[in-house]
Amino acid sequence: MNGAIDFSLRDPDRGKDQPVNGRCWLGCDPQTVQPVVWIGPVSVSGPDGIATAPAYACPRCVRRLYAMARADESERDRPPHLTERPHHHP
Repeated sequence: MNGAIDFSLRDPDRGKDQPVNGRCWLGCDPQTVQPVVWIGPVSVSGPDGIATAPAYACPRCVRRLYAMARADESERDRPPHLTERPHHHP
């Protein structure tokens, strides 16, 4: 089972999108407690079954993830004749 992140969802435990002190699940040191926002439920399957938890991220990591998603979306929407072709070197 793959998890999904949907920035339009609200934290079901709080009902609002205000930062809380916690750990960033994306790119920061997992031992650092800092202001984070809920980004959605995460479910990952592994050798011991499925693990599910609410995921949080700091604003910097949310911005980076958003920028990556927008860049990927832009690449997918680009017409085939405008996509970069691989360069062949003799």
